[in-house]
Amino acid sequence: MNPKKCAFGVTAGNFLGFLVHQRGIEVDKNKATAIMAAPPPRTKKELQSFLGKVNFLRRFISNLAGKIRPLSPLLKLKDTERFVWGAEHQAALDDIKKYLSQPPVLMPPKRGKPLRLYISASEGSIGCLLAQNNESGREQAVHYLSRTLNTAELNYSLIEKLCLALYFAATKLRHYMLPSVVQIISKTDLIKYMLTRPIIRGQVGKWTMALFEFTFQYVAQKSVKGQALADFLAHHPAQGQEEELEVEIGMARMEKNYWTMHFDGSSTEARSGAGVVIESPQGQKWQFAFQLDFKCTNNQAVYEALIIGLEILKEMKATRVLVYDDSQLVINQLIGEYQCTSENLAMYYVTALNAADGFSRISFVHIPRAENGEANEMAQVASGVNIPNTDHDRVIRIERRTLPALTERGMAAQVSSADITGEINTTEADWRYPIVKYLRNPSGSHERTTRFRARCYLIYQNELYRKGSDGLLLLCPSAEDIKVIMTESHKGICGAHQFGVKMRSLVRRHGYYWPTILKDCIEYAKGCIKCHIYGPIQRVPAEGLHPVTKPWPFRGWAVDIIGKIHPAASNQHAWILVATDYFTKWVEAESYRSISSAQVVKFFENHVKSTAPYKGYRPKPST
Repeated sequence: MNPKKCAFGVTAGNFLGFLVHQRGIEVDKNKATAIMAAPPPRTKKELQSFLGKVNFLRRFISNLAGKIRPLSPLLKLKDTERFVWGAEHQAALDDIKKYLSQPPVLMPPKRGKPLRLYISASEGSIGCLLAQNNESGREQAVHYLSRTLNTAELNYSLIEKLCLALYFAATKLRHYMLPSVVQIISKTDLIKYMLTRPIIRGQVGKWTMALFEFTFQYVAQKSVKGQALADFLAHHPAQGQEEELEVEIGMARMEKNYWTMHFDGSSTEARSGAGVVIESPQGQKWQFAFQLDFKCTNNQAVYEALIIGLEILKEMKATRVLVYDDSQLVINQLIGEYQCTSENLAMYYVTALNAADGFSRISFVHIPRAENGEANEMAQVASGVNIPNTDHDRVIRIERRTLPALTERGMAAQVSSADITGEINTTEADWRYPIVKYLRNPSGSHERTTRFRARCYLIYQNELYRKGSDGLLLLCPSAEDIKVIMTESHKGICGAHQFGVKMRSLVRRHGYYWPTILKDCIEYAKGCIKCHIYGPIQRVPAEGLHPVTKPWPFRGWAVDIIGKIHPAASNQHAWILVATDYFTKWVEAESYRSISSAQVVKFFENHVKSTAPYKGYRPKPST
């Protein structure tokens, strides 16, 4: 074997038009030189040829769709229109040539290492960068992606464009992203936005279902530092100007018209304290420190600070609140990610949720301990820690509370579960009675079917809910409420006189469930008077048609003519006249050369009259 002609075991070489070596994958210098030395296009055909060369290197060019966007109008010119090369076209051409003067070196992805996906959306295009740390621990690009938005996608909101960019990257780079954990780096938590939609529908719902096979992990953009992120942001300018006063609460972005509250608690052997820091939308700040003259744990002190802070916000007439704390346990319990199983914290958890229901919009956010230092300082001051030397001129008002927050509300009872917050008014005739009875006392005597059905139900905030297949909770109404729900869904504001199956789907979509929902909806739709008044007219007889059999023999005959028969018989007969009795099936037949009315009358006189008069024919009596 000639080693000069052997391609095995080489450390570098040109493969599929790219230079592959130990450091990664580079652009072939000949192809980059052909693009950089290309003159400005003079015709539409020359522009198409130039963009074809650039498109071959698209995986190396960051935000290629944004760079060639000024050239798109020239591609839409008709043959009769004039091709004019302007200053903005030349600027786009120079930008591409400048970028290819120092193209990046891409690396193949390594299995077992997490990938990083940077996504961005601009006014007319979306872009992505798939990167991974190399052997030296330095982040290196794997693949660049970008595309132009069509007319419908231009109307998407910024968050929807980012979701589209994530779906586009997952579709194109599926073979890269499927075996590894992919860290999504963006300014907005797209994973949380897509998974917390109340109903999975529309384009976002389709993208969410398509991304279920991937393993994604969101990483905030501000927590990532490196040259790859800096280069990506430089080539992907943000859409509009994002003000610092904007904050994300739930799934909606809103301006600075909300109150913020930091709280923390401190517990020592001598005493406990609670610290609260409140800031108004106008920037005014209030600091509160409360000394707790009763024994409590550190987590109970944190809940005390939260409840006290929410009471102060209600007194200040706050409606929208953003709550911060560094306690991961308390925040995750409030947002539902952790379940409150401690009996000492159960009533605090219930009281905090009841206090939070008084606001039109409230959100709980976990922050590092260093960012919650002011509230932590208030709690420590109230629990007995000396004020630092640097704070001699600070005036802090410390109030004393002698009773727990639960005692002031008359709530001294203990509960065993945070999910059960009250009693449900049910009777034995109510379909919910056996399920509620089982959930209150699972160790009692219950039917097997009840125990099996109750696995899909839970009691939360004095209401019975059923767990849906999509993870949502469906409210279980009483018999009186079921009638109101069906009335509103069928002919109320929300209804359009749908039939039973469609009506059932509408009721489920509004968050209600009961076992006989389909049967009740069908019966209700059948009993709607307006549906039947304006519906199609039914012309079906009230009863089915009954076949009538002739009551006695030779009362009725069936007559038929057979012919003309080819070839005719030897006597030239080509027609046959047949008569059959309905009752006895007696048959009379005779052949003829031709058929006429006289022959038919004669046939009846000779064959039928001798048996019984034919129904409907009364021959004249012979004289």
